Amino acid sequence: MTGALARSRMVMIAAALVLTVSGCTGERDEVRMETNLANQRKAAIAFLETQGGVEKIRFTQEGGLSGFGAPWAVNAVVTVNGEDYNEILGTEKYSRVGNPLPTIPPATAPAPVTVIYSDESSEVIE
Repeated sequence: MTGALARSRMVMIAAALVLTVSGCTGERDEVRMETNLANQRKAAIAFLETQGGVEKIRFTQEGGLSGFGAPWAVNAVVTVNGEDYNEILGTEKYSRVGNPLPTIPPATAPAPVTVIYSDESSEVIE
């Protein structure tokens, strides 16, 4: 009976560990997503400070660090004057991926811009 009791305890401990680790992973994922959404918003605002004529920014992924010491970045489709451009936006700068963006200075009173985040939520930034 002692062997069966020991095995039973081991199974219960293993199950408790699995549940604990799963719960922690879920919390980490939520925190990571909140951080990525906050960074997406920062990236949108930083981009709008340098580019005029923007109508919409749609983030196509969560974003993150590349692992090579590079800053946080995310892919986005940016609509300028009705044309879509694939860009890599960061919280401090952006990189061109496709065709060059039109040279339109940011307006002193920018128009409202629809921002669609990677979780499909959206807001209008004015």
